[in-house]
Amino acid sequence: MRAHKIAEIEAMEACKWLRAAGFPQYAQMYEEMQFPVDVGAAQRDHPFLEPAVLQSLFRRLHALNRCARVCQQPCARPDDSEDEQCALSNNWTYQSDLRRWSRTGEVEPSNGEQIENNATSLIYASPENKSRKNSLAIMHLGKYEVNSKSTEESSFLRRTATTRFRHHREGVVVSDVSSVSSVSDILLKRLGSIRYTEETIHPDFDLSNTVVGEGPEDEDETFEESNLDSNNVSNNDCVFWNSVQSIESVTDGKSQVQQDGRPLFSLSCGQLQVLRKLALLKLTAHIEKYCPSHRTGWNWELPKFIKKIRTPMYKDSHSQLLSIPLTAVLQRTGQPLPRGIQESLEWLHQNGCDQVGLFRKPGVRSRIQALKVMVEVKGENINFNEQQAYDVADMIKQYFRELPEAVLTNKLSETFILIFQYVPPYLRKEAVRCTLLLMPDEHREVLQTILYYLLKIAKCADVNQMNENNLAICFAPSLFQYNSHSSFCKQSSPNQRELIDVKAAQECLLFLMKNNGNIFDVPREFLNQCKSHGMNDSIAVQLSDLGTSLEGGWVSYMQECQSALLREVKEKNRGWIVVSSAYPKIELSYKKVEDGYPLRLWKVCADIEAPPTEVVHRILRERHIWDDDLHSAKIIAQMSKNSEVFHYVRRNVPPLPHIDYCVIRTWNTVLPRGTCAVVETSVEHPDIPNIPNTVRGIVLASRYLIEPGGSGRSRYLHLSRVDTRGRMPEWNHKNFGHLNVIHAAHIQSSFRQSTSGPESKV
Repeated sequence: MRAHKIAEIEAMEACKWLRAAGFPQYAQMYEEMQFPVDVGAAQRDHPFLEPAVLQSLFRRLHALNRCARVCQQPCARPDDSEDEQCALSNNWTYQSDLRRWSRTGEVEPSNGEQIENNATSLIYASPENKSRKNSLAIMHLGKYEVNSKSTEESSFLRRTATTRFRHHREGVVVSDVSSVSSVSDILLKRLGSIRYTEETIHPDFDLSNTVVGEGPEDEDETFEESNLDSNNVSNNDCVFWNSVQSIESVTDGKSQVQQDGRPLFSLSCGQLQVLRKLALLKLTAHIEKYCPSHRTGWNWELPKFIKKIRTPMYKDSHSQLLSIPLTAVLQRTGQPLPRGIQESLEWLHQNGCDQVGLFRKPGVRSRIQALKVMVEVKGENINFNEQQAYDVADMIKQYFRELPEAVLTNKLSETFILIFQYVPPYLRKEAVRCTLLLMPDEHREVLQTILYYLLKIAKCADVNQMNENNLAICFAPSLFQYNSHSSFCKQSSPNQRELIDVKAAQECLLFLMKNNGNIFDVPREFLNQCKSHGMNDSIAVQLSDLGTSLEGGWVSYMQECQSALLREVKEKNRGWIVVSSAYPKIELSYKKVEDGYPLRLWKVCADIEAPPTEVVHRILRERHIWDDDLHSAKIIAQMSKNSEVFHYVRRNVPPLPHIDYCVIRTWNTVLPRGTCAVVETSVEHPDIPNIPNTVRGIVLASRYLIEPGGSGRSRYLHLSRVDTRGRMPEWNHKNFGHLNVIHAAHIQSSFRQSTSGPESKV
């Protein structure tokens, strides 16, 4: 019984790791009792990965093979997530309609025996299911070359498991050779060279005849038959929530790839999703190979900080920002660092670089406490000119040291320390890069800000005597979380283990400062090893190419986007998952979109004390009122009375580049019952200004619907999907909806009527 329980635990942890590291197909196979497997076939599935790196995969597969012999029972599958729809091998593809992984490019079977043997590897969709799905969904598949040689080398995993589970699967059709061959033909056509434009629209689906508010005839039937799609946007509307095209990511000298790699901030969320999985695989291999088992072993679970993180809601005053996690700060302010802390860092750079022993000499405790209160109360636009530089520096160190979650995170702090204790020096840069890819984006951005200002101070080391090494010694305790932190503080003198950890943390921070120029770049080697559909880059289409498959071009496309918005609103809350936010009077929810792009569709609803036309005017012409991070905005081209190409730039924390967006937007203020709508989507335009230190974000969809609410009020609804670049899908899942809530709250408060004034005499 004990061996059985141990096997279950090992299997569960192995499946977690497989999903997090880019091998979800093997976790699916184990859960469906398709183990044991031939590990050699798994190796042939990933020819671009080094054998040393694949040892971590083999270790888990061997463990699952052992577990399959001990306990043969189907496992419960976890909830489907966007993260599971990504694998490091392009020999496998995810079928969103069946929520399963299957092989690509399989040779057509020649006899019934081959059909029987191969049925467990390639799961075909039944004709009934295919008839209910429309090809409007944008396929995120690259170019494939399928031939007999490559297919033989990437043969099916040879399994010796029982076939009992085969007959219980949904969507498996094994009738005769001709039926399977026809399905194979369909799959091979899907896996051809596919452009991610409106040309993927099914030719039999006439958009011009679509009635506003009506969906496909069998839409209700689909929802009644299965709840798999209840939380997803109908595939018939997928194209109108995603206007980008996908191009093959290139790594030659003509691309954005620099000498040592490509900057993280220039990558799409889909590319970062794949790279994070590769980083986990590589880092696991280094840690398991070089670190002693008593420090790692099977208990070293990297998936713990990759899986969904539930950030607690802090229901205190919105002014409380200095004692909450960076994620909560981001969800409240739109920036990962409180603006007062950003201003103090900039003031210190401008006024304190000549102070000897800055960050080493302590400040006065009472003045530091007064500084913290001032930053907490005022929030921003703080005058530090009357403060002492040592007090400001000490306040900054205390802020980072007192964070509930350390800047390098409580879990990854140990990983960084292990790297500088055990991993050979020639592998440390790769290991550090992998660990940085595993950090939450808001923490990594704050780390970049800290390094930026520390290096500014180190440049004045001739005056302030604070070189990089001295700064690393003084600042490391504020960024790392030591395992023995509590005992370290209580004891009068640290023990040998604690001293070793502290020294490794200092070496790590020093390494980050010395390699700051390229440590946040993704090496060419990483990009070349990610042979996955998700590595295709996503760019906005030219305005002239938008809606080319429609008779009216981009005008018809924007009209259909408005129709899709009205259809979505008519369905009300069906399939939307509610999320709590820091603003109780504003509703926040999301829904998944089955188009292969790993971003959710967010919805924000609020009541605003203004008529719809005034709200639309504020959205279109007064963005500076409700967007605190707006840097600049400009109308590039006036396309018609109600359409324009609009370009705007949003600030980022230094030294990260600003994010600029170029959208075509159309508004309609003459809808029935006084309703107004605004539709936006990213496009490219020849007149877009070339602004240095910016990166182009992608607005896949932004839709506003303002309905009259009576008594001069309006019901505000905003649907949006935006790829801000340089951030993982997890960042979007946790934070992006809250940023939209902030915008809605600012629009709401900008119309709020003031009731203060002299009392009338009656």
